[in-house]
Amino acid sequence: MNKRTFLVALVIIISLALGFFGLKKLKINQSTPSLLSLSLDNAFDSLDPAKAYSDDSLVISAQVLEPLYQYHYLKRPYEIQPLVAESLPKLELKGTLIKIRLKKNILYHDHSAFNGKKRYMKADDFVVQFKRLAMESLKSPAKSLFAGLIVGFDSYSKKINNDWRNISMTPLEGVIAIDDYNLEVKLTRTEPNIVYYLALNFIVPVPFELVAWQENNLDKVLLGTGPYIFGGFQENYYELKKFKDYRQDFYPSSGDRYANVEKLLDSSKELIPFIDIVRFYVTSQESERWEMFLKRKIDLLTVPKSFIPALYNSNGELSNDLKKNHVTLKHFPILANRWLAFNMKHPLIGKNDFLRRAIAYSIDYSQYIQVLSQNTNLRANSILVPGISGYLPAKDFRFKYDPELAKAYLKQAGFDRPDKMPTIKYSTRGNQSIHLTEADFIKKHLEAIGLKVEIEVLAFPNFLTKGRAGELMFFTDNWLFDYPDGENILQLLVSKNFPGINKSAYSNNHIDKLYDELKQTTNMDQRDKIIREMEEIVFNDLPWIPMMYESSFVLQYPNIKNFRKSSIIRNYVKYLKLER
Repeated sequence: MNKRTFLVALVIIISLALGFFGLKKLKINQSTPSLLSLSLDNAFDSLDPAKAYSDDSLVISAQVLEPLYQYHYLKRPYEIQPLVAESLPKLELKGTLIKIRLKKNILYHDHSAFNGKKRYMKADDFVVQFKRLAMESLKSPAKSLFAGLIVGFDSYSKKINNDWRNISMTPLEGVIAIDDYNLEVKLTRTEPNIVYYLALNFIVPVPFELVAWQENNLDKVLLGTGPYIFGGFQENYYELKKFKDYRQDFYPSSGDRYANVEKLLDSSKELIPFIDIVRFYVTSQESERWEMFLKRKIDLLTVPKSFIPALYNSNGELSNDLKKNHVTLKHFPILANRWLAFNMKHPLIGKNDFLRRAIAYSIDYSQYIQVLSQNTNLRANSILVPGISGYLPAKDFRFKYDPELAKAYLKQAGFDRPDKMPTIKYSTRGNQSIHLTEADFIKKHLEAIGLKVEIEVLAFPNFLTKGRAGELMFFTDNWLFDYPDGENILQLLVSKNFPGINKSAYSNNHIDKLYDELKQTTNMDQRDKIIREMEEIVFNDLPWIPMMYESSFVLQYPNIKNFRKSSIIRNYVKYLKLER
């Protein structure tokens, strides 16, 4: 072999070797599971789909459990579409008979309750869950949705002696499995929002085998048909893994203008889910979440309000720390409202209308929005939020900052001297820094008109427990809409929902009657009229002081594709893609 031939052969050998090792390395990289890390703000007590109602618990559940219907990921206004149902419900008998056909061959995740056998979803699994929702012992927030609506629902718990073991042998008259793929729901009346109810996380299939295996305690268990399998809590995060036997489902192929402009349709018709492993880190401290994002321990961050100034440099541009990592910042409106609330059964604050009005006029609302959101949120002029039918953008602000008027109301309340001033206990909605900042702000403004204020710092689960039991005096509350209708938030003011989600313990017979009328009215103009009448009554009684409409800044790294934030669409993880 001459020298030239030797060199050519050597080049070929080296090229082949490099190609082999490069291909080997590529295959190794391709075989490495993709991992998405996200964060949760608060711990929670239960993942049981009959009980879970905090945003954090619902976000976890929504990746594992599948209700009958879901919202189209890329369309606004929100559009309902089938998920495990084959089509939208068929309404008969003037909307009082609902017929739902289910998709076939939808497989559950493996569980010991199935004795090693594959278990497919069937209509009776939904019947089981409806029965569980009716049980008094579970105290499901969904009970108020279906009470008086589903035939036989109200009496079912008594019928089974509130004992889960009687579920399998005791029918619920209003929910029937015709066969494995056909479900019928009988209503006592027309319900305009029934399709929204059927898209809630409460209405998911629950196999009776699981109920029996867990003796109806599903607080720490998640078993579903969704794209991700629940792996439990590991150290400081919840882990989910892609369900390898998930049915064929595809990324949306249509969307609204925003979806097109933001190139959210690039993955159209591709199989979902994309990501192999998802971790939700529980990080109650805002500074910890911020640092985790900067160190890339989490991939997406809803920016805590107190960190909004850190997003920008002195020139108003994205900060250098974010720029160098090619981080993208996006601003999303969300269907969320925030208000101050009074316990209307409290002997001091609930029984003294003038005292509540004094507080309503003591708050500097513009400064509140500056301090709490860095002026990124909007002042609330209504119980409803923008994007909800019935909301009037031109509606006047009922309460304004007027310290002198506040003091005049305080005098009318019977507190005209410093030695007469009562102590108001304000309870926080969490123990993060933003909640403490809010508490200090409220305390400062109430003390400026002469009131004494005691701050009770509560972790979020404790806030929920005490609030639903009617044990709070004065507090901040907020609501992420579960479905895009005013009825969703007005339920918090109905007397039958106390104790429970009516944390203000508010009771007004006229409100209750109007709410019942609203639930039976299908005409949109008439519904809007009823909602406005209810709102006027609430403003006059003053169990709430509307504060602001919330929005979100979200930071994401450049390899994360297809993200669009929504407070209603929680099963979004299946749409996300990580580019390597």
